[in-house]
Amino acid sequence: MNRLSVIIPVYNGEKYIEKTLESMVTQTVENFEVIIVDDGSTDGTADICKKYCDEYNDFFYVYQEHKGVYAARNAGIEKAKCEYILFLDCGDLLTDGTIEAIFACSDELDADVVTGRCWRNGDIEYEYDKPLDIIATMPVVENMETWLFKNRELGAKAIRKKYFDLYDFRFLDLSAYGEWLLLMQIVMKDAKICGCPDFILEKTVKHIEDGFSQFELPSYENIKSASYVISEIYEMGKAAIIDRTGTFDGDEAYVQELICYIYQFYLDNFYRKYWYMDEPSLLLMKEEFEKYAQLIRPEKFKKLQENNSDIRLPYIYIDKKEAANEPEFAIFFDLTKDEEYLPFLRSLYAQTYPFFEVMITESRFNSPAFPDEFRKMENITVLPDKNFHTNARKQAKTGKCFEVRSGEPLDMRVLRETALSKGPVFTAQYVFTQKRKTLGIRKNLKDKGLNLN
Repeated sequence: MNRLSVIIPVYNGEKYIEKTLESMVTQTVENFEVIIVDDGSTDGTADICKKYCDEYNDFFYVYQEHKGVYAARNAGIEKAKCEYILFLDCGDLLTDGTIEAIFACSDELDADVVTGRCWRNGDIEYEYDKPLDIIATMPVVENMETWLFKNRELGAKAIRKKYFDLYDFRFLDLSAYGEWLLLMQIVMKDAKICGCPDFILEKTVKHIEDGFSQFELPSYENIKSASYVISEIYEMGKAAIIDRTGTFDGDEAYVQELICYIYQFYLDNFYRKYWYMDEPSLLLMKEEFEKYAQLIRPEKFKKLQENNSDIRLPYIYIDKKEAANEPEFAIFFDLTKDEEYLPFLRSLYAQTYPFFEVMITESRFNSPAFPDEFRKMENITVLPDKNFHTNARKQAKTGKCFEVRSGEPLDMRVLRETALSKGPVFTAQYVFTQKRKTLGIRKNLKDKGLNLN
């Protein structure tokens, strides 16, 4: 009898879905079902999915008109028949022994939630998720453990289906972060949560040329969703403290850790993607920063400042012209081939450090191949092709200038690590080059299977 329902929503995923389904085929046990919910795909996704469903009896294909990933997951929940549910995104993989490890953990500990590890793998991002790693080493996790609210990866959880049946938990119609809310709802229902280090999700971070997904964009709608989800989680934490102690003053260790995480969450998911934000998004984000900053103890906020010393806290830039006029670095962008400059440019704007300016030639900027999304970036200066580098150095608003002659995408941490190095102006190009090289070597070694701490 099948014990696990693996629900996979997919929308126009022909590029990634086959490897996800193949990772189901290579599992070391067979007593699970796979429910593929096609959310109205218009590419070749349906043909790939139906091929697997025709070949394997426990693979099922469900089609719905395009309603979004949360509606697709909810449709999968309605079809699920097993004791546990696990949600995968298109492109996600489970290592071969993962489902067997989930069953072993369930049998030994009678877990309501089995939580594992997550290896995030992409061309500019490649690392294990630290909060997941920490929780995965705990056989039984206390529900008020602070690492749990930092544990937002849905695909690294096998959840007992009774929580969806008994409490009617479903994904809300939000633009983003609905999985975070659902996971915390389950945690706060006193679910027995057990770590399983042999449960490994390989999360495919889409190629840099694919750009940000709608869930990753620092849009006004996503900030609104984040604000709602965070408010609900805060209230759940508050209610849990009152239930346990009979009182709440906001100074409890759990809630202070939660508020600090919320502040860091806004920094990482929105402010560090600064150039993709519009004025309404920046103003709303500032309101959220101010609201939670008032709740943080001074010593905690000082620690946040130290951990984010590269972005000039507590000052928050709202005016993009002001931010563009105060860059830490200037990038001289003189790549000529489309296949070189597009990956590099996208990786530049995916950096976790936003205070840089870009100098670019007129011929490149005016090329029909230049993406429209970058034409509106306030930190780009367009200069004549003739004497480009000389003029770029004259007009740069900072002395820390980097000439880029290789189109290899940057690891997303390069600019931040360069900023944190705090070296003198004349060493900036050297530090940038070394950080770019070192992080590139780390990726190559990771890809070859070496274990780096």
